[in-house]
Amino acid sequence: MKIQVVGINHRDASLTLRERVALSPDQIVSAYAHRRQIRGLEGLVILSTCNRTEFYIAGDVSVEDVLAFWEALVAVPRTEFQHALFVALDLDAVRHLMRVAAGVESMVLGETEILGQVKEAYQVAQAAGAVGRLHRAFDYALRVGKRARHETEIGRNALSVGHAVIELANTVFGTLARRTALVIGAGDMGALVARHLRAQSLGQLYIANRTLARAQALAQELHAKSVSLAEVPSVMAQADVVVSCTSAPGVVVTREMVKRAIDGHAGEFRFFFDLAVPRDIDPAVRQLSPTIFLYDVDDVMRVVDANRAKRERAVAKVEQVIGEELAAFHEEMGASQVGPLIRRLRDKAEMIRQAELKKAFSRLPGLTDEEREVVAAATRLIMNKFLNDPMVAMRQWSADEDKQPYIEAVRELFRLGDDPRSASAE
Repeated sequence: MKIQVVGINHRDASLTLRERVALSPDQIVSAYAHRRQIRGLEGLVILSTCNRTEFYIAGDVSVEDVLAFWEALVAVPRTEFQHALFVALDLDAVRHLMRVAAGVESMVLGETEILGQVKEAYQVAQAAGAVGRLHRAFDYALRVGKRARHETEIGRNALSVGHAVIELANTVFGTLARRTALVIGAGDMGALVARHLRAQSLGQLYIANRTLARAQALAQELHAKSVSLAEVPSVMAQADVVVSCTSAPGVVVTREMVKRAIDGHAGEFRFFFDLAVPRDIDPAVRQLSPTIFLYDVDDVMRVVDANRAKRERAVAKVEQVIGEELAAFHEEMGASQVGPLIRRLRDKAEMIRQAELKKAFSRLPGLTDEEREVVAAATRLIMNKFLNDPMVAMRQWSADEDKQPYIEAVRELFRLGDDPRSASAE
């Protein structure tokens, strides 16, 4: 097939190294414009994300030429990144691409974003006219990615803390649409959870932070309302979900604060998520009412771990999908070699038959049209019977890696690289 992938990813390369050798969209466009610098190239697709930069190559191309091209693009000597390099060839390269599209190779197992990134990389290469003989490999890989997500649980059961918060709250509410949520803390964790909550079509989202300006900035991004810590007790009275993840050294949400907030509404379901260490919310809050649910960071991580286990169990099914599609791809690629060879063999045999019939008829001018047809039919039948067994065997070779040299042997033995008209000249 002469397909290979050359790249680095999160398994063997640090974030710092991945950042240095990653390609920006403009650099990728430039790479396609100058791709002819790679000798023997018959197709190129570049995938560059935060976790990987990979060159998918078709053609008789050396790894050294790929590395020379890469280091020129990023101005980083290959000696500084080749220790983290991986290379896969032919079916192994296609299998790797399929695993990437399915999310099996991702840092976060089963992530959904990677399938879109593979598709976008393919489309950018298409627009540049660079894909060449890689079209079918990417078609199959994208199909694997879609099947993996529709037929297995590899992309379900989210693994982020933000998703786990939503999942736990939805066990009672069913949906958070039109509910009210309060996030206390506008740092990285608070921002992450707030973005997940905003995606749930909330009725209202409040952001509170010790530094009000930071709360205002995040609230503006998410079309939420910012409040000071002093306003938290009054806002809490309206909130169905409260998430606290500050870096405060002690309790931020006290039992008394919550008691005042739910006064007169003790029968309403409320979820409290304490994602801080040390804890922000007094554990005694859960004793105020049976309709209050309080989860700490360990509770949330247990959900994440359980979901991760479900995804890991789905990997076996994904591998089965990959195996099916890889076999189909291999058969198609083999058939793409054998099919033209069979047609060439048949065309050459037919040309020889027609040439010899012409000579025979010139020596037998007294034959009637009916007699000519009998002779022609007999030669056609002889030719078809003679070719049948070899052609059946050749079709089977396409699925057998060990029989690939036979294809070249037939091509050489019957001189199928020559102009078939040479047979009639001889």
